[in-house]
Amino acid sequence: MKTAAEDVAYRAVNMTADKQVQFQICLSDAGIEAGTWSIAHTDCVVNQLESQIDGITSKDQIRFTKEFSIRLVECEAWWQAISSQELWKTIEQRVIHFGYPKMHLVSHTSESIR
Repeated sequence: MKTAAEDVAYRAVNMTADKQVQFQICLSDAGIEAGTWSIAHTDCVVNQLESQIDGITSKDQIRFTKEFSIRLVECEAWWQAISSQELWKTIEQRVIHFGYPKMHLVSHTSESIR
């Protein structure tokens, strides 16, 4: 299964057989070298790869998740704090403008249909 996936990947990037062999040798060498790395070096390499591939490191993702959670809780608390009466009053005043005769007549349409 792995070999078939590798073949598809190699074909997708138009890699010749010679380049595939060179790539496998480099990959093998990197695997052996990686076995001797310290945890700090491994973390550094992981962060570099994440930055290059994803554009953001896992530490940044964790920091974003924490900040987002805090802001979400604050937003939910604010939403609960405002009363629905206040909200409807604000919507009517700023958005709906039922003070205009045409808009006021529209508000009676559903009653008229019933």
